[in-house]
Amino acid sequence: MTTRITRTTRSALLLGLVSAGLIPVQGLAQQDELETIVVRAAREPIDAAASGSSVTVLDDSYLQQRQTAALSEILRAVPGAAVSRAGPMGTQTQLRLRGAEANHTLVFIDGVRANDPAQSGEFNFAHLLNADIEAVEVIRGPQSALWGSDALAGVINIRTRRGSDGLAGSVYAEGGENSWRNFGANARYGNERFRGALGIASVETDGDNISRQGGEDDGYENTTLTGSFDWSATETLAFDGSLRYVDATNDFDETDFGTGLPADSNSETEVEQLYGRLGVTLSTLDGRWRHSASIALTDTDNDTREQFSRSSSEGEVIVYTLQTSFDLAEGHTLTGAFERWEEDFSQRGMATEFGDPNRDEDIDTNSFIVEYRGQLTDTLSVLASARNDDNSDFDDKTTGRLSAAWQVTDATTLRGAWGTGIKNPTFSERFGFFTNFIGNPNLKPEESTGWEVGVDQDLLSDRLRLSATWFDEELEDEIDGFFFDSSLGEFGGFTAINEDGKSEREGLELAARWLIVEGLSLNAAYTWLDSEDPDGSDEIRRAEHIASANLNWDFLAGRASLNLQVDYNDEQDDFFFPPVPPFQERVELDSFTLVTLAGSYRLFDNLELYARVENATDEDYEEVLGFVAPGRTAIAGVRYSFGR
Repeated sequence: MTTRITRTTRSALLLGLVSAGLIPVQGLAQQDELETIVVRAAREPIDAAASGSSVTVLDDSYLQQRQTAALSEILRAVPGAAVSRAGPMGTQTQLRLRGAEANHTLVFIDGVRANDPAQSGEFNFAHLLNADIEAVEVIRGPQSALWGSDALAGVINIRTRRGSDGLAGSVYAEGGENSWRNFGANARYGNERFRGALGIASVETDGDNISRQGGEDDGYENTTLTGSFDWSATETLAFDGSLRYVDATNDFDETDFGTGLPADSNSETEVEQLYGRLGVTLSTLDGRWRHSASIALTDTDNDTREQFSRSSSEGEVIVYTLQTSFDLAEGHTLTGAFERWEEDFSQRGMATEFGDPNRDEDIDTNSFIVEYRGQLTDTLSVLASARNDDNSDFDDKTTGRLSAAWQVTDATTLRGAWGTGIKNPTFSERFGFFTNFIGNPNLKPEESTGWEVGVDQDLLSDRLRLSATWFDEELEDEIDGFFFDSSLGEFGGFTAINEDGKSEREGLELAARWLIVEGLSLNAAYTWLDSEDPDGSDEIRRAEHIASANLNWDFLAGRASLNLQVDYNDEQDDFFFPPVPPFQERVELDSFTLVTLAGSYRLFDNLELYARVENATDEDYEEVLGFVAPGRTAIAGVRYSFGR
């Protein structure tokens, strides 16, 4: 089922309600869906057909079919997305879009910017559970004109389940190998004016051994609490809010100075994350003029205990937003917005000859955004936006974006987009951290320019959808965070520099969705990527070829389901840092194929049994050099639902 916004006298109010979470966003996995409303492809929710961007929407049914507890494993199936996990669940997990860095993708969770300023400005997907998530939007290409720094390569928008009509909810519990224990519960309530939701999810496992040697398992614990509300005070005034708290602990192995690779150690990191948001939406002039205001908070605390040291880092981001949108005429909307970011950073650790990492830093940004949305003809739509960031520590930056979509026929859509993006240097790159890394306060923001062209084609009476996108991006002033400078300290040290020249990235994304017969569907994706440093060498942890396929079969009148997921990752480069000499070496990681089997059966309308086997072929692989990925794991569970 998909949702289309129609132009009626109440269309403006509907747009506001989608933004607040009162109307669901639904779509199909791995598809640039024509009739799906996406929230972050523009300053107001927009039909994907009119955005001109490459958008993939993973809906609730797809997320449940996959079953996987970690959302990052599901995101492997998104065109252009590359996932790198440093070992079993709970370890550092990075996602790169179209060959960009992990901190070049901005992540929203229920309208809150979730990137962690205390963790290199990136979002660590290790602690994002797949519980209570209703929809995921992945918007590729530079989006800084809309959302500022961190959106250089794209945006991932995650929305949890909101309240529903009446009382509904579910409880689940599952267990499996490696002492896997996973349980959760959620409840949702809604009436004509108010909707609320609460949820809890908890994962605990003894894990696997991260390092190639030894036999010590590295475990993981995660407890996530969520809550949200939506209140329509009047027909034109609505309030919304959300809160998310994560408490996680993961074991890890430190680097052995004799080999330069991880070795068994009793080390762990404790993580606390708090995301919160309050918003209000007002519709005036019969919906033609809409106003909104919000305040959003991201607060993170990372505490690491190693064998001979302890360190911590904390980050806080508060974003104030004011926005107004006016319908100039039917099909033509002008939006203006103001955002203020206040970022604070703190880290504590042992001072060494390389410097004292104990410091508190902050940075503020005032941003002005303007956007025009136009339906020029019945089949041609355009979207243009510009943004100016006035930053307390860097020069002003102006970014822009232009996109268009042309529905050539009922079955064919052509689309294209051009945009610029920025990524401000991180606090650690500027001020250093706990090892022999010395900060560089003179760094400049990274800047990119990118374009894409694509086509979406429906065939077989709309049962087959094919999509193809070619993209090309250039990155200037790329920050090399592993530059060895022999003049630093007595023995030299690593620092960050802006590289000369340009990083070139280009590629092809293909996606297909095929409803073979009723109840049997196939989704597939393929990405070819050429991503090079300014010196012409391949970027690390970017495979040239990535592919995935998902086959889902619903049978026995919908009571039973089988799901097969296959993910292929081509060989890719990584860096090795040997003990002597202290320079990085380029090594090649082998290709790998991951197979996941999942199935479910409803004993009764409200009681479901399910099971899955992850890495079913017991593939032996590493995504980060020296960090061993988990082998075959079998898990089974039961879920009870009510109110539906």
